[in-house]
Amino acid sequence: MLKNYFKTAFRNLIKHKGYSFINISGLALGIASCLLIMLYVKDELTFDQFHENGDNIYRVRSTSPYSNGEHNEFVRLPTGPTAKDEIPAVINQCRYTKSAFDIRIGDKIQNQGRVFYAEPEFMEIFSFPSIYGDAKAVLSGDNQIALIERAAERIFGDEMAVGKSIDLNINGQWKTFSVGAVVKNPPSNSSIDFEVLLPFQTYLTANNRQSNNVKDWFSVSYTFQTFIQVLPNTNLEVLTSDMDEMALRKMGDMPQYAPEFSLQPITDIHFSTSKIPNHQAGMRESGNETYSKVLTGLALLILVLACINFTNLSLARSLPRAKEIGLRKVIGARKRQLVTQFLGEAFLMSTAAFLFGVLIAELALPAFELAAKKEFSISLLNSPFYLLVAFIVVTLTAFVAGSYPALVISRFKTVAALKGNYDGISSKGGLQKLLIVFQFAVAGVLIIGVLTMNRQINFLVNMDRGYDDTNLLSIPFGNLAKTSISDTIRAKGQALLDLMRNDLVKVPSVRTVSGASSGYSLIRIKEKDGKTGEDKIVQGYGNVIDANYFKTMGVTLLAGRDFDLNDTGGSDKAMIVNEEYAKLKNFKDSVDGGINMAYGSYNIIGIIKNFNQFSPINKVVPATFQLNYADNIRKMLVKFEPGTLSTSLAAIEDTWNKFNPNNPFNFTLLEESNDSQFAEQERWQSIIFTASMIAICISCLGLFGLAFMSTQRRTKEIGVRKVFGAPVPNIVYILSRGFSALVMISLLIAVPVAYYAGGDWLATFPYRINMTWDLFLIAGLIQLIIAFLTVSYHAIKTAISDPVKALRYE
Repeated sequence: MLKNYFKTAFRNLIKHKGYSFINISGLALGIASCLLIMLYVKDELTFDQFHENGDNIYRVRSTSPYSNGEHNEFVRLPTGPTAKDEIPAVINQCRYTKSAFDIRIGDKIQNQGRVFYAEPEFMEIFSFPSIYGDAKAVLSGDNQIALIERAAERIFGDEMAVGKSIDLNINGQWKTFSVGAVVKNPPSNSSIDFEVLLPFQTYLTANNRQSNNVKDWFSVSYTFQTFIQVLPNTNLEVLTSDMDEMALRKMGDMPQYAPEFSLQPITDIHFSTSKIPNHQAGMRESGNETYSKVLTGLALLILVLACINFTNLSLARSLPRAKEIGLRKVIGARKRQLVTQFLGEAFLMSTAAFLFGVLIAELALPAFELAAKKEFSISLLNSPFYLLVAFIVVTLTAFVAGSYPALVISRFKTVAALKGNYDGISSKGGLQKLLIVFQFAVAGVLIIGVLTMNRQINFLVNMDRGYDDTNLLSIPFGNLAKTSISDTIRAKGQALLDLMRNDLVKVPSVRTVSGASSGYSLIRIKEKDGKTGEDKIVQGYGNVIDANYFKTMGVTLLAGRDFDLNDTGGSDKAMIVNEEYAKLKNFKDSVDGGINMAYGSYNIIGIIKNFNQFSPINKVVPATFQLNYADNIRKMLVKFEPGTLSTSLAAIEDTWNKFNPNNPFNFTLLEESNDSQFAEQERWQSIIFTASMIAICISCLGLFGLAFMSTQRRTKEIGVRKVFGAPVPNIVYILSRGFSALVMISLLIAVPVAYYAGGDWLATFPYRINMTWDLFLIAGLIQLIIAFLTVSYHAIKTAISDPVKALRYE
């Protein structure tokens, strides 16, 4: 009997190929989307869980008395070894520092980033297995390196990398190493991101440092990452207290400068925020746990929409089979048998949809990786457990979705069914309409979300940053140790900038040249709280710049004066601050007088208009700018005439080869760089847009089924109307207006939901748009047009049919 059910179900699917394709493809599309999204979420939520000792691995972070409670991901050099030697709970430790250098093979020189100087314990604590050779032995020596598979293939092609020689430029000197090991590529869900491993001792030797020198307890730098492995079930509060006491002992008679430690589980790193950029610590970009939850909700919504669509189309297909049901009942078929038959069909379609969905997901995976800007370590077909769980979920979902049509069909009254009537289904189609409203409400929320994200991103891209980033090049000087410049008055960076500027100002296409340090320093500004009167610490940024900086950047000076380019040292104590700083200190029109800070007294000579040094995603904070000839200028900024990029680059490169030939010539167009700052928002916009399109497609398939049911019920009515002379447009309008009402109801539901959800998302930006009425109007028009086009197929087909056939229909 069961075999007969499946045979009948299979014949029905083959007989009605169009219906089968629409129903299966709709469910397959939902399954494929769900599989891809859940693969992404799974990858995000399992970050760093592949390490064998992951439950006991912690990153050591510190806070200082002047850090306002903020964690620093870099700790002092002796922290790890001292903790391992003096605290029994710490059973292992490793340190690494990130670097980059040139590599040379024969006559070919290329840049290499993602370089770690790491201790041998790096390979013990973390689970990065060696494929060829022994990476731990490599890190224990001093003349070998280890490469990951990807780097080995890029550098040596198909040749075996182990045993090959390679020259590395370390601090301006070439040194020959041999490749001692090839390590498996770090998984896509690994926070630690490296390509080349060198012995930590090589770094210490090159920089004249010692591994565990007590003097280094008094040296703070953003250089070393330290991880420890502790005994299982270690009390972390006791351990951090022991480490704090250890630091106090090492600081001797200067306990006020002792750091306080905190331990961060390695599995928490991915979703944490860092004071220091992740790439500086050798980490992949942080994730957003909220976005992962949103994506999970989207995946479930799409699957629910696909199941609703499955239910609606199954009901729509049941109408032409009314006579079949009546005949089966006449020859003795019981309700249970009819339910089993139709559930069998649902199972066959869900299985076919699952297989089709897996195929779609596998084929779409490269495009999805591109849209999500994420490379997955495994494919769907290599995850049998994941596919098995997905198949069970889909089967159960399809069973629930198919149960209602099966129960409804089995309740057809025998005599009415033999006549072709559909008394088993409500003439109003209440449930079907409710499901359609739900589908389009979800699609409406997603459409409004996409429009909101697009408008916000465009607002951020086009907003006034406070400086002119057009026709502006940023060129890093590279390793200043490679230059032959010797200057006793100014640091090498400033001296190099002066030489190159004197040469470039002669180029007609070059407007101005300036420079700045490669980063910034954090400053703590003590201020009185306006409400409590207590001292509070406000964080700002200190910047070392060249005197021509504001002119080159196009920053407006509001009060006072700019730095003097001809001043060779008299401006050591001069400082310019931004509006935000002036506002904090209640400056008015006068900028005279000095301000006492923790690191000295400076004379404020000017106030500039606020400009966003980083990204409009971040709020402008108090900032100071000063000339400091004891510090190095690390990059050159060149403003060139519009339309002269190629000419300017050629001239700059000639000057570069004259004064800085030992460093590679790399440049960044600031306008392009600024646009790329919104990659994270654009990525989510792309994902939400794709989900919206899928939701709309699935909703339209459900509407297609409901339109079919409606026209089937009203076939005779249409025939009568045509006999009495009703034109085709009137008939199309009559058949379509009910569905337009459903779409309008769905919009009434979607608008408040989208408004509050969009408002919450926009609240995460310091500078944002307002959600105006036209967003909702555009979304409504999009949905109405899509719904009308979907319904029009059945409406027009029925309206232009022969009225004689329609009158004979029943």
